[in-house]
Amino acid sequence: MEGVGERLYRRTFPFMLLDVGIVALLLMSHVNIFSPVIAIIAGLGSIGAVSYIILGAFRFRRLKPGGLQHAMTAFYVLCVLYVSVGVIDLAAAGLLGDTWLFIQSALVLLLARSCLQRRRALNDPRFRSWWVASTGEDVLGIDMQEGEVLATCPSCSSMLAVVPGKLTEGEPCPICGGSLTG
Repeated sequence: MEGVGERLYRRTFPFMLLDVGIVALLLMSHVNIFSPVIAIIAGLGSIGAVSYIILGAFRFRRLKPGGLQHAMTAFYVLCVLYVSVGVIDLAAAGLLGDTWLFIQSALVLLLARSCLQRRRALNDPRFRSWWVASTGEDVLGIDMQEGEVLATCPSCSSMLAVVPGKLTEGEPCPICGGSLTG
C-alpha cells in the first residue's frame, strides 16, 4: 500500500498541468479586453507566470532540489491569477447583469481556493518528511543528531527527531503529552 506522501506526489503534477491549462485559456480570453498597451503587458506577464508554473511542475515531478518550494510558490501564482480573473469576471457580471459570467467567476474563485488547499497539503509535515526521505533535501529545518530519525506523533502528528533505540514504552510526546510508542 502506498503512503500519503507518494499519493499526494503522484496527484500533484497532473493537477498543476491542468490548472496551468485552465489559467492559460482564461488569460488568453481576458487579455484582449484591455487597451493595447495594458494587453501587451498583461500578455507578457501571463506568459512569464505560466512558464514559471510549468517549470515548477516539472522540477517537482523530477524531485529536484528546491522543487517542493517551487511547486508551493507556483500554487500561489496560480491562486493570484485565478483571483484576478475571477474578480474581473465578477465585476463584468455585475455591470452586465450576466448570470453565466457570474457563475464562471464563482467557479474560477473556487479554483483559486483549491490551489491554496493543494499548497497547504504540500506544506504538511508528513508530506515534507516524505519529500526529505525521497530527495534528501532538508525542507523541514530540523537539525538532527547522529542516530536520530524523523517520526510522527500518533496523537498530534507533530514531526519529532527521535533515537529509536532510546524510546521506552509509553514515552510522552513533548508537544501533546500523548504516547509516542502507541
